[in-house]
Amino acid sequence: MRLILRTDDGALILMTYRGVRHASSEVNARIARGEQVPPSDYYLRTTPFFETSSAKYAWLNKVVSVAVGERKSDGVNYEVFEIL
Repeated sequence: MRLILRTDDGALILMTYRGVRHASSEVNARIARGEQVPPSDYYLRTTPFFETSSAKYAWLNKVVSVAVGERKSDGVNYEVFEIL
């Protein structure tokens, strides 16, 4: 996946990522119905990478990260962790 992030101050950051999501058939059905399912009921992990030409956010170009995702009725939220 690829997407463009725009920061509050207008900088553009390309985020690319691959990930894995798996759950039981029951949990998948609940998600498909739009139910709020606790993230502990399924596995959603990604490896985001960032690219930007912004000097302010150039440090992101050197970050290796993993993210834990939570499926919401209107999308997905990710908590991103830098690997040190």
